[in-house]
Amino acid sequence: MTGNLYPPSPTVLPKKLTALPTSYQTRALLAILSIILFFILYGALVVVLGYLVYWAFTYDIGYINKITILGKIGAIAGSVMLFFFTLKFIFKLKNHKRENRIKLDKKDYPELWSFILKICDETGAPKPKAIYADPDVNAYVSYTNMWLSLFLPVKKELTIGLGLVSCLNLTEFKAVMSHEFGHFSQRSMKIGSYIISANTIIHDMIFSRDKWDNLLDQWRASDLRLSFAAWIITPIIWLIRQILNLFYQFLNIMYSSLSREMEFNADKVAISTSGSDAIISGLWKLDSGFEKWNNTVNYAYLASQKKLFTKNLYTHNNLSLNRIKEQQSALLKALPNDDRGGKTYFAGSEHSKVNMYASHPPNNMRQDNAKIPFVACEINEDSPWLLFNNKENLQQEMTQLIYEQYINKKAESFSSIEEFENFIASENHGKELLDEFGNAFENRFINIPELDIIEKEIDNIELKSSSYEHLKSKLDELMEPVKEIELLILKASEIAQGTTKDNSFAFKGKTYKKKTVQQGYEELIAEREKLFTETFNEWDKDFCAFHLALAKNQDKYDHLKNLYLQHQELITFYKKALGIKNTIYTELNQLQSQELTENDVRRFGYRVNDLATSLNSSLENFDNMEFIELPNIENVNALKEALIDGGTIEKRTGNIFENGGFNLLMSDIENTIMHCNRIDQKNLGVILDYHKKLQKGLD
Repeated sequence: MTGNLYPPSPTVLPKKLTALPTSYQTRALLAILSIILFFILYGALVVVLGYLVYWAFTYDIGYINKITILGKIGAIAGSVMLFFFTLKFIFKLKNHKRENRIKLDKKDYPELWSFILKICDETGAPKPKAIYADPDVNAYVSYTNMWLSLFLPVKKELTIGLGLVSCLNLTEFKAVMSHEFGHFSQRSMKIGSYIISANTIIHDMIFSRDKWDNLLDQWRASDLRLSFAAWIITPIIWLIRQILNLFYQFLNIMYSSLSREMEFNADKVAISTSGSDAIISGLWKLDSGFEKWNNTVNYAYLASQKKLFTKNLYTHNNLSLNRIKEQQSALLKALPNDDRGGKTYFAGSEHSKVNMYASHPPNNMRQDNAKIPFVACEINEDSPWLLFNNKENLQQEMTQLIYEQYINKKAESFSSIEEFENFIASENHGKELLDEFGNAFENRFINIPELDIIEKEIDNIELKSSSYEHLKSKLDELMEPVKEIELLILKASEIAQGTTKDNSFAFKGKTYKKKTVQQGYEELIAEREKLFTETFNEWDKDFCAFHLALAKNQDKYDHLKNLYLQHQELITFYKKALGIKNTIYTELNQLQSQELTENDVRRFGYRVNDLATSLNSSLENFDNMEFIELPNIENVNALKEALIDGGTIEKRTGNIFENGGFNLLMSDIENTIMHCNRIDQKNLGVILDYHKKLQKGLD
C-alpha cells in the first residue's frame, strides 16, 4: 500500500503493555466456571426430564380403569411437554445474516485490505476471513457462524461502519481498527460466544412465548379431566423459569465483568499501534459523528416523503461534519492538558452515545486505562476515505441500501446536491432561535392565550427592548427548577441503565435507589409537568401578548394571529395522538390483568382501529384554518402528509393481535407523534423567527 497512508506507530512502547492483567485472567476463569456450571445444570435438567418421559411411558398403571388411563395419558403428555420445554430453543437456532452490509473484496479495495493486514501484522492478530461495510457509526468483530464457533475454530469477520470512516482521522481510524483486532486475538471472545449461547437458551425458555406456550394454554382451557396434567406442570414451569432467570442475571454479571476487561485490553492493543490519545480522541469525536449521521438519515427519511432522494448520503454527512470542523477544532484546543500527557477528553463518567461503545466502560475509565502509562505517537490528520479505492461507488451503493432497508423507499429519480442541502437548511430553519431560549419550548406545549380576549388588552403594553429582556429573564427564572428536575431525570436514567457510579438520588426528602428508581423517575416527570402547567401559563400569555402588540403596531397583527392559531391546531392534534396512545396502552394493561373471551379481544381490536383511524378525521380540521407555509411544508395537504405518513392511517382487518395489525397501528401512532413533535418545533421556529423580525422595531 501507499506508505504514507499507514500512520506511524509509537517509537517507544512500555514492556508488557498488552499483557493480560491478573484481573482479566480472574474474570475469564470465573466466566468459564459459570458457563460450565450452567451447562452441567442444564444438562442435568434435560436428563431428568428425559428420564421422566421414559418413566411416564413405562410405569405400570396397575388396575385399568378410566382414572388410571387418564392418569397415564396425563403423565405422558405432561412429561413430554416439560421435556420439549427445555429443548424448544433448538427449533429456532439460526445463524442470522446481517442484511445491511456490503462485502469489500480484496481486489476492489486493495488499499484498505493492505492497511488492515498491516494492522494484523503489527498486533499479531489473525487475519479476517472477510471485511464488510455497514452504513453506521460502527465497527465490530463477529464470527462467521456463532453456533459453529462453539465447537469449531471458525474464522472472524470485520465490519466497518462508513459513518465511522467519515468522522475520524487516519490515526484514530487505525486505533479503532486495532481495538477491534485486539478482540480478534482474544481467546476470551469464545467465552463470550458460550455466554451468548447460554443466554439465548435461557432467554427463549424464560421470556419467549411461542407455539409451545399456546399449546399449554389451549390444553389448560380444555376439560379438567384432560387438562389436570397441564395445571400440574404449570407451577413447575414457573419455578424453572424463576431459577433460570436468576442464572440469566448471574451470567450477564459475569460477562459484563469480563467484557470490561476485554475492552481495556483491546484499548491497550490500539495504544500499541497508535498511542494513548488516538483511541480517546476518536471516542470523543464519535459522539458528534453519531449525532450528525443520525440527523443525515433522518433528513433522508423526511425528504423521501416529498419524493426527494440523493445519490450519496455520505456527501451530505461529510458536509455537515465539515460545518462543525472549526468548532470541533476549537473545542479540542480548549480541552485542559492532562498531567499524564495529551488532553483530558472526559472529566465525568458518561458513556458513549455510539451503539458500538454503549456497553463499554465509562469514557473516563477508558481514558485512565489509555494514559497509564502514556504512550506518545505522531498523528496523521488525513481522512480514512483515502483507503477506499471505489469510495463514490461504495457510498452510492450504501445509500441505496439505506433507502431500501432503513427508510423502505425506492428512489425513482435523484436531486442535485444543492437541492438536497437546501432541504436540510430549510428543515433547520428557526432551530437556533429555539436553542436561544434554552430548550424552554422543547418538552412542553406553549399555551397560546384566547386571542380575542388578548386583542382588547394589548394596546397598553409597553413596547421597549427592556420589556422583552424582562420577559427573557423571567423565563430563565421559571426554567431553573425545571433544569434541576431534568438533571435528576438524567441521573435516574443513568442509574436505571447502570451507566453511573451513583446508585441513588434524592427528591423532595425521599431517596430513590435502583429498586425504586422507576417510581422516582415517574415522580420527576409528573413534577416537571406540574411546573409547566402551573407556572408557565402567565409567561406564555405575556410573551404572546407582547408580540401581538408589536405586530399590531407594525400592521402585521393578522399574520401573527394566524401563526398562533395554526400552532393551537397543531397542539390539539398532537395532544389527541398522545391521548390515543395512552388510552390504548392503559386499556390493554387492564385487559391483560383479567380473564378474556375471544369476543373481548375482538371488541378491543375494533376499538384500537377506531381510535387510531380517528386521527384521519382530525386532519380535516386543518382545512378550516388559514395555513401559513412552513419550511418544506408548502400547503395543507403537505402538512397532513407530514403529520401522518401518506395522509391517512389504514384500518387493519382480521384479528390484529395475531396478524401483526396491532403493531402496525401502534407504529402508525408512534410515527404520527414523532411527526407532530417535528412540526410543533418547526412551527415554533417560524413563530420565533417572525418575532425576531418584529423586534427590529423596538426602541
